[in-house]
Amino acid sequence: MTNTGILGIGVFLPDQVRRNDWWPESVVAGWRERLAQRPIPPEPEDQGERLAWAARMEVGDDPFGGCVERRVMSPGMTALDMEIAAARQALSKAAVAPDEIDMLLLQSSVPDQLTTNIACSIHAALGLPRRCFTLTVEAVCNGFQQQVSLADAMIKSGQARRALLVQSCSLSRVLPYHEPYSTSFGDGATAAVIGPVGEGRGLLAAEHQTDGTLDGTLITTVPGSTWFDDGKLVYHHVVGKKSQRMLASVPQMGRDTIHGALARTKYGPLDVDFYAGHQPNPWYLPVTRTFAGLDRARHVETFKWAGSLIAANIPLALSLALDEGLLHDDDLVVTQSGGTGLSVSSLVFRWGR
Repeated sequence: MTNTGILGIGVFLPDQVRRNDWWPESVVAGWRERLAQRPIPPEPEDQGERLAWAARMEVGDDPFGGCVERRVMSPGMTALDMEIAAARQALSKAAVAPDEIDMLLLQSSVPDQLTTNIACSIHAALGLPRRCFTLTVEAVCNGFQQQVSLADAMIKSGQARRALLVQSCSLSRVLPYHEPYSTSFGDGATAAVIGPVGEGRGLLAAEHQTDGTLDGTLITTVPGSTWFDDGKLVYHHVVGKKSQRMLASVPQMGRDTIHGALARTKYGPLDVDFYAGHQPNPWYLPVTRTFAGLDRARHVETFKWAGSLIAANIPLALSLALDEGLLHDDDLVVTQSGGTGLSVSSLVFRWGR
């Protein structure tokens, strides 16, 4: 059976940097007032919730939630522009020609068009072959991990040999900038080429879980209505108990998927060399890393300077780790993320080709 792994990763980040002083001081002052008036949270129910709460308290009264700067698209740029640039770089780094790609999967947080398979536009721009299986998927922040599992299944079944996976975040187009959570997101795109690797390397295991009762917590629509009604589409929280339950579930579901994936291998948490955790805020990565017992695993933090890039967070961390010499051949790598809806996943790789 074919072993499948990551052959190359591409990253595109816009040149424009938006720092915290972009927000008017009058708006930020209102956020500080809201922080001062926030209710005292209930007592954490378990160790995971205690870790999450302690980490959130480290951010304290920072109205920007720990983010200092983020990259944003220029007015004339499209999500497709970023996706194509990241895909080209991934192909180059993998040393794979476009006509060798048999499968293309796209996760676009805010696609340029609806009711169409926008991945076909990437297919055309790259000159991929007609035989290429081309699909746009929607798994929000969990998109990359579910893409990997789909590609792995296609390759192992013999229906494809190499796959190109693309992820992008262009939430700057739909953020309500009067809300404090608007500071937590940046724009950018990543891509990864998946294909055959040597014996003992590549994807070793995956664990996917779903809690459909936590649907509708973070959505893009006309507030109080549907996306096809009159009004501006806005990415926003649906305030209520579901949002709090989703945040409270992060440590436990993170540990469950990490341990579940590792249990399918012969390895344990202390064997992990590198951890690429989701970074929608400054506490998700350290809390899931600590609660899962990945004490010796190296990691890269990106939230402070890039914000959250949704499904691109994990490929971005892996690419930076390679550039900074923190990720080596034969390292045991664990990834973990969750996407609103709610789906949660973890993958285990033996790194290298």
